[in-house]
Amino acid sequence: MPLKAVILNDTRGDNHFGCMRVMRVIEDSLRSRGIDIAATSLVRNDWTRDADFLAAMSRADLIVINGEGTLHHGSRQGSKLLDVADHPARGKTPVALINAVYQDNPSAWNARLSLIDLISTRDSWSGAEVEKAIGRKVGFVPDLSLAEGAVTTHSTRPRDRLLIGDSVNRDIGRQLLALADGRSDARYLPILTSIKPPKPHYPAPLRALRQAYIDLHARAFGLRHGHTEFNRSEAGFLASLQTGYLHLTGRFHAVCLCLATGTPFLALESNSWKIAALLNDFGLGSERIVTLDEARRRIEAQQRFDFTTQEREIIAAGLAAAREGAHDLFDRLLALARSHQAGAGTR
Repeated sequence: MPLKAVILNDTRGDNHFGCMRVMRVIEDSLRSRGIDIAATSLVRNDWTRDADFLAAMSRADLIVINGEGTLHHGSRQGSKLLDVADHPARGKTPVALINAVYQDNPSAWNARLSLIDLISTRDSWSGAEVEKAIGRKVGFVPDLSLAEGAVTTHSTRPRDRLLIGDSVNRDIGRQLLALADGRSDARYLPILTSIKPPKPHYPAPLRALRQAYIDLHARAFGLRHGHTEFNRSEAGFLASLQTGYLHLTGRFHAVCLCLATGTPFLALESNSWKIAALLNDFGLGSERIVTLDEARRRIEAQQRFDFTTQEREIIAAGLAAAREGAHDLFDRLLALARSHQAGAGTR
């Protein structure tokens, strides 16, 4: 019988290119190992009330939680993901929490966390937090947006554009947009397909109305901010990144994709330690993490932002390690699924 998996926290619904890439990597990596995806539960979906998902989970050989940036500061959504650990529909199916940040969470989470068979965080700081919480060794693999290693390109276009991105922090996002508006040499490059997020957990009629509003808003936004570059696909966003001599961003996944594409960047801290932890694990330190005021000064001073030879070597080694780590992680997921199927066959 074919192996089957279900995935919790399918983040593609937010139309975020980093999350789209992560979900593609997860699904492709499972399928290439002979594991069918029986069902996924979209981000913020109340999976406990989703009868179809629960039915698929009860028949699965593996339950995968895509942790992403959800499990920090005791978030309600993070807690909801951990509820699968002792949910009746789980039965004896192995659960894997992968690609997770884990920061500043309540001790009340520890009991459910300890029931998870395999935990792989996306940075060493989060791994240490989980180890402290449950008393067992936990590995980490850098964010799965890096699992394919370096992004190769055949583009001959020069890196001659200043790219200014967005931020999960709305106030910082407004300031980044204002900075882009104030410079004739800048392009505003969001990591989303539109500024207004969709609501994938809404019922179908409301989703359609929301999408119509998003499309209208995007057209109006483009008229007000003519330097904006919306992309419709992951490939388009990567191609845009590769035209920049600098990308200033407050988005974790934008930093990941800058590493993958060799795009020099300056990063503003996000809503958790995820950017600092990623750069620490790569060995890049914190030099490229700045305040917005510092970024303005450095851009106005026309500093060179190219990666040094040492940075390029560090990034190449980090991407190779991320690729190898992801390969090993999915082999471990395959082993979990096989062990469950074998055990089910003997009962």
